[in-house]
Amino acid sequence: MTRVRGSWIAAGALVALVAGRPGISSAQPTPAPDTSGATAVSPVTVRAARTAATIEVPSDDSAKGHWASAWPVAAYRNGVGGHADLSCDIDRHGLAERCRVISETPPGQGFGAAALALRPTFKLNPAMGPDGPIDAVMTIAVDFKPPRANADWAAGTGPAAASKGPLSNGGGADAPRVGGPEPVRHLISMLDNPEWANTVGYDEVIAAYPARAAGAEGYAVAHCEVHHDGALSLCQIIKEDPENRGFGEAALRLAARFRVAPEWSRAPQHADLWVDIPIRFPAPGASEKRIVRDPHWLAGFDPGQALKIFPREAADAGLTTGLGVVDCQVARDGALTACSPARADPEGLGFAEAAVVLASTMRINPWLRDGEPADGAVIRVPIRLNLKPRP
Repeated sequence: MTRVRGSWIAAGALVALVAGRPGISSAQPTPAPDTSGATAVSPVTVRAARTAATIEVPSDDSAKGHWASAWPVAAYRNGVGGHADLSCDIDRHGLAERCRVISETPPGQGFGAAALALRPTFKLNPAMGPDGPIDAVMTIAVDFKPPRANADWAAGTGPAAASKGPLSNGGGADAPRVGGPEPVRHLISMLDNPEWANTVGYDEVIAAYPARAAGAEGYAVAHCEVHHDGALSLCQIIKEDPENRGFGEAALRLAARFRVAPEWSRAPQHADLWVDIPIRFPAPGASEKRIVRDPHWLAGFDPGQALKIFPREAADAGLTTGLGVVDCQVARDGALTACSPARADPEGLGFAEAAVVLASTMRINPWLRDGEPADGAVIRVPIRLNLKPRP
């Protein structure tokens, strides 16, 4: 059994989740941000197995030590416990890059969304293949222990406002209070998978590796307040693994350099906005072939341009579609650079060369879900070109 602890964030803080954008395909416009729900904070213990894990979320009044997690606000106020099952893509470092809700009980109370809010704090034992750790899909069970009903709320914190889905958007709130002997509940909003205007680069992460870490790979999650200009402040560590090796302090120094894109920097209902930043520290000297496998697309290519550069030789041969695959290097801002042909189907008709032109106009989020900067990594991009746009 592996016991994982976070550090204090806001004792019993209410959190309104702001949904991140889904992956953007090359022919789709970027959708506007969506909002959903409110959750509250309480403790986490993770028991990990090779292919599954159980996360216990006791109520704040039964918690001892450091903690950080999420609760559906209505259930928390009413003293209702629940359960959610998640299916998560766990990478070779044991980090959950993507999760989805399989089931939740009782239904419609928001426990699935609250469980998803915990994703950055998941750190499990990865699945093992014949040559070492591998990516795998794991089922994670999240149990929410019934909290004390009719809990008191901090002065200046109003009830959750207009409802949307199983959770509710937050009203105005004070900033979370860190620590203290008694639980203090504040209303805040959480930004999930935002677009970053500025992050740190891979070389900066390597340079920040703590001297006392003794060669171990590290992971930390910084929980920061977002200002209207996208700048961050009041950052605090809610996850550190292994503990007491300096990874938390290093993550805080790096997090201070992040900036959220302006269009993401205001929360619904004027609530205080916070964001979690996962940061993974590779072990010194570790040989890593850095490949982006699960990008979060911010900009695709122009379908009109794709029609203009459809290979003439393919059209002359009567073809109306073809696939070009290219390899690109990711720049500091997430743009794709130094793209080169990898393969095509069919070969020899110019589809890979056309795909190079289109890929060079695309951009991904510069900070990845696995807590790593994308700059300098290689990404393989398959692009299908159609002579006539699909209806």
